[in-house]
Amino acid sequence: MKKRLAATLLAVTLTASMIAGCGSSDKPAETSADKGAESAQTAADAKETGGKAEDAGSDSEAELTVWAWDKAFNGKALEEADKLYDGAKINFVEMSKADCLQKIHTVLASGVTDDLPDIVIISDLAAQGYLMSYPDAFMPMDDVINYDDFASYKKAAVSYDGVGYGVPFDTGVAGLFYRTDYIEEAGYTQEDMQDLTWDEYLAMGEKLKEKGHMLQTYNPNDIAEFQIMMQSAGKWFTDADGNADFTDNAALKESFEIFKTLNESDYCKVVSDWTEFAGAINGGDVACVLRGSWISSTIMAAEDQSGKWAVAPVPKLSVEGATNKSNQGGSSWYVLNNAKNAQKAADFLAKTFAGSTDLYNTLLKSNNIMGTYLPAESVEAYSEPSEFYGGQKLNADLAAWLKDIPAVDTGAFSAEAQAALLAVTPEYLAGGTLDDCLKNAAEQFNQSIQ
Repeated sequence: MKKRLAATLLAVTLTASMIAGCGSSDKPAETSADKGAESAQTAADAKETGGKAEDAGSDSEAELTVWAWDKAFNGKALEEADKLYDGAKINFVEMSKADCLQKIHTVLASGVTDDLPDIVIISDLAAQGYLMSYPDAFMPMDDVINYDDFASYKKAAVSYDGVGYGVPFDTGVAGLFYRTDYIEEAGYTQEDMQDLTWDEYLAMGEKLKEKGHMLQTYNPNDIAEFQIMMQSAGKWFTDADGNADFTDNAALKESFEIFKTLNESDYCKVVSDWTEFAGAINGGDVACVLRGSWISSTIMAAEDQSGKWAVAPVPKLSVEGATNKSNQGGSSWYVLNNAKNAQKAADFLAKTFAGSTDLYNTLLKSNNIMGTYLPAESVEAYSEPSEFYGGQKLNADLAAWLKDIPAVDTGAFSAEAQAALLAVTPEYLAGGTLDDCLKNAAEQFNQSIQ
C-alpha cells in the first residue's frame, strides 16, 4: 500500500490537480509512542469545559505556529481558542488550502524539521494520504484526548492503522436545504420533507416545475453529491485496502443512476461552476440544495430570502444499510511530532478544541462555526432558533444528525477514484452500460496509482 502511494503521493490533497513525487524523513525521530506518552502527561486535564485552562509544561509562554486556510473560519476559531488558553500565543499563518496541503507535504518530504509548524489543519479527505506517507510525522492523540467525545465518523477520518492522530474540528454534516414557500406551492408540507427516499425526492421535480421552480442545480462535470450519497449508506469509492470499489458497489451504482436521472430531467437548473451554482440559489431558481452544512453561509447571503428556508435530512438510497445522514467536507487539527512546541501544542488542542464547550458556544454564536465535539450540544447556541430558517433550531438539528453519520474509511485515493469515475461519466450518460463504464473506471484508477 505504501509503495503504491509513493508513486502518486498525496494526490488526494488537491481537488484540481495531481501531486507527483514522494518522500519521507530519513532523520531519526522520537517514536510515536514516546511522543504520545509525553503529551498525555501535559494534557491530563483535557476534559476542562470552560474558563482559562491551566498551563502545562514550561512556565514561559510558547508561540504555537499554525498553518491553515480561511482567516474568517479557521483563523477565528484559533483566535477564540487562544483566549481560553494560558501559556501559549497562537501564530496563525494563513495560506490557501491547496498551498497549505502542498507545503506540509513538501516540508515533511524534505526531512528538515526546522521549518515545521506546531499545528497544521488537514482536510479529512486528504488526511489518510499524509498519515500513510509519514507515519512518524504526526503525534498520536489517543492518550491526549477522548475520541468518544466526537462524532464517530470523524474519529475514523483522523485515524490510521488503529491509531488516532488528529483532533476533530468542523463538520460537513449534510442536509437537504429547501425553500418552504416553493415546496408548499407544489403541494408539499415540511413534514413531507422528512425521511425522504431518493425516488420521493426526484418525484417532486415535475410538480415544482409546474409551479415555475427547478428542483435543484445539476452540473454534468461534478459528482460532488456522490460523496453524500455514498457515505449515507456507509460506503465509499475505495475499500479498506485502497482498491477501487466500483463494480460491485450497489450504493455507487444507484448514485450513478440518480445522476443520469437528473441529467435527463427537465426540472434541474444546469450550471457549470460555483458562480452559477451560488447564483441559482441566491437568485431563487432552485427549491433544494443538497450539500454539507457549510453551504448555509452561501444560502444566507440572500437576505431577502430570510424565513423562506428550512433543512431536512438528506434523501435515502434504496440499498441495504442506507440512512438519511451523511457528511461532505470537514477538517481536523494535527500536531507535528518534531515541531519545537509539540507537547504544548497537544495540550492546547486538548484543552480547547477537545475540551471546551465554551469555545464552541462562542464560535457558533459569532461565526456559525460548528464542530463535532459532542459535549458542546448542550450549549446555548445550539438551542437558539434561526430567523433565516423560519425559526428552526438548525444547529440543534445538525448536531443531532452528525452523531448518526455512518463512518467510512475514505483511504488515501479518494481524488483518484473520483477522477476515474468522472472520466467515464460522459460515456454512461450517452447510453453506455454502467457495468462496463465502472470496469473502465477501475482500470483508469489502477493506472493512476501504480
